[in-house]
Amino acid sequence: MKNMSYEEFKKQLLGMLRERLRDSIKSEIIPVNKNNGIMKETVGIENGIDGLKPLVYVESLYEQYCIGADLSTCVSFVVGLYRAMPDLHMEQYFETWEAVKPRITVRVVNWEWNKDELRDIPHKKYMDLAVYCRVVLAQNEDGIVSTVVKNSMLRYLEIEEIDLWEAARNNFHKENYLIRHIDEETGLIGSYLNKFLNLSDQEDETYILTNEYHNNGAVGMMRFDLLESFAEQKKRNLYILPSSLNEVILIPDRGDRTPDFLRSLVKKNNKDYPEEGDLSENIYYYRRGKKQLEVIL
Repeated sequence: MKNMSYEEFKKQLLGMLRERLRDSIKSEIIPVNKNNGIMKETVGIENGIDGLKPLVYVESLYEQYCIGADLSTCVSFVVGLYRAMPDLHMEQYFETWEAVKPRITVRVVNWEWNKDELRDIPHKKYMDLAVYCRVVLAQNEDGIVSTVVKNSMLRYLEIEEIDLWEAARNNFHKENYLIRHIDEETGLIGSYLNKFLNLSDQEDETYILTNEYHNNGAVGMMRFDLLESFAEQKKRNLYILPSSLNEVILIPDRGDRTPDFLRSLVKKNNKDYPEEGDLSENIYYYRRGKKQLEVIL
């Protein structure tokens, strides 16, 4: 176990980064709102005024340091990430609305927990949630690089908000969202969900809805075409449990689970796993044939 404090680690990390990188490349500690108003410190690197900053959570680096990684290894990781990323410049993606339009994707967050950040972001309030848009700059099996759509971007592109939502709606229904049995989930997320649910006698009726990247896939709960098809297949209405921003859990309603019990699971999950990114403490209900959700109070 290393003895360096978090604050000292931060200071030395920045010092070594500045030694390793050219003078023209700026590195700094940047506080960011990870989600729901929770602030996290990140290492940001910027090359020039137009470049986007690859962000690494300092806390994650410090955890690796505490379990045995050398400080130089942490520095090399940050530098390697920076050098591996393509040069991302805003103008190459935002030159015209036609270039941006196919890159629009939708995301969902809790409205109450994020209402301050949403003030300058075009969004639609739905139940206790807010749907907003991002522009995808790059994506592959390792993750997604994107930036949020703000009102200033609409002005820059000379479009109206109605144009944004039309593009978002069209793209959303083309995206690949999956409903998979919980047994198909492997690794960390599988064990996490099994522990979270604690529904051993109902495992055959527990499913995960997310996107193909398992990244901010909870918005798939608004793909009513998928929910309707699944509900018809099961001949049941559906409980929808918001386990995180990345996925939701679907449980066909067979009358043997009460909303209060399911809500208690969601609240416990949010308390035990805050780093997953909470979506809500409520649970939702989908009725076959309605093609809409409702909050179960």
